[in-house]
Amino acid sequence: MIRLHQLPLGFLAPLVCSTLLQADGLVWPTPNPAFARGEPIAAFVQPTSSGILESGLFGCVRNGGYKFHEGLDLYPLRRDKRGEALDDTYAILPGRVVHVSRTAGHSSYGRYVVVVHEGEVVPFYSLYAHLASVPSEIQPGKTVPAGAIIGRMGRSAGGYTIPRSRAHLHLEVGLRLTDDFQTWYDRQKYSSPNRHGLWNGVNLVGVDPLDFFEQSRSGNVNSFYDYVRKLPVAARIRVYSSKTPSFIKNYEALMTRPLENRKLVAWDIAFTPFGLPKAWTPRYLDEGLSGQAGDVKVLAYNPKFVEEQTCRRVLDPGAKAPSVSSTTIRILKKLFGFK
Repeated sequence: MIRLHQLPLGFLAPLVCSTLLQADGLVWPTPNPAFARGEPIAAFVQPTSSGILESGLFGCVRNGGYKFHEGLDLYPLRRDKRGEALDDTYAILPGRVVHVSRTAGHSSYGRYVVVVHEGEVVPFYSLYAHLASVPSEIQPGKTVPAGAIIGRMGRSAGGYTIPRSRAHLHLEVGLRLTDDFQTWYDRQKYSSPNRHGLWNGVNLVGVDPLDFFEQSRSGNVNSFYDYVRKLPVAARIRVYSSKTPSFIKNYEALMTRPLENRKLVAWDIAFTPFGLPKAWTPRYLDEGLSGQAGDVKVLAYNPKFVEEQTCRRVLDPGAKAPSVSSTTIRILKKLFGFK
C-alpha cells in the first residue's frame, strides 16, 4: 500500500447527454482516402526513421516496444517542389478550439491545436500536432464544424528535427487529467514554464485513435463514452480520498454509481492498459473500508497486461504481487492533488 498526500479539489458538474458520433460521424483528419477505402495501414501511417510501420501507431511501438507513442502519425499525399507537405488537417468532429500553440519551439508537439468535442456524453479532446501553419481564424474559443481546416500538415517540433521526408500529422484523442495542472507542474520544478495551460501534453491521457476510428466505422461503438466503456481493464486500484477530483467533475459519466449523501472515503478506479482511468466507483465509510487518506491499494489486475506489456504499465511485476507503477503514481498525483 502506498500513501500520498492530497490537496482539496472541486465538485460535480451536470452531465452532457447528446452524442456527436451518431449525429455527425467521424471525419478522417487528412485528405488521404486510404482508411475510408479499407486499405492497409501502409497506405496512410508514417513510421519513424526506423522504417518499422508500426512505429507510427499508438502504444508500445518504439525502441523495440519499450517506448510509448501516444498518438497516430499520418503522412501527406501532396508536397511542394521542396518536398514540404501540403495536406490540410481537418477537425474530426464538431467542437470548440481550446488551445493553439503557434510557436514550434514551445513543445515537442511543435505547432499544435486542441479541440474539445463537448456534444459527447464524455467530452473528449482531439489534438493535431507538428503543423506547418495554423489559420489565423483558428483561435481559442472558436467553434468549428467537423471537417474544418485546423492547419497544414508539417514537421514542426521543439527540441528535435523532423526531416521533410517524414512530415506528418500526429493525432491524439483522449481526456484531460486535472484542472489544477499548474500546481502539479510547479512542484516538478521544470526548467521551462508551462506555456500550454491545461492542454500541456503531460496533462492528457489518450486512447488509440486508429482503433477508435475502426470501432466507430464498424458500428461497434456510437460514442466516445461507448468506446471507453468497452476498453479492457488492466487493473482496479482503490485510492483513499474524501475529495472528488476535477476529472470526475468533467467526466461524470465515468462514475459507476452516483455520489450520495454519505461520507466519501475512497474511490475504486479501473485503469485501461495505458493508464486512462475509465471507471470510478465512490466508496463510503458505512461500507466498512479500512484505510487512511492517501493510501493506494491494488484490488485486482489482469496478469496479461502486467506480464506482457513492455511500457507504460499501470502495475509493475513483483516477486509476490504486482505493485503500482511510477507512471500510475504520477497520474494519481495529478488526479487527486497528492504531493
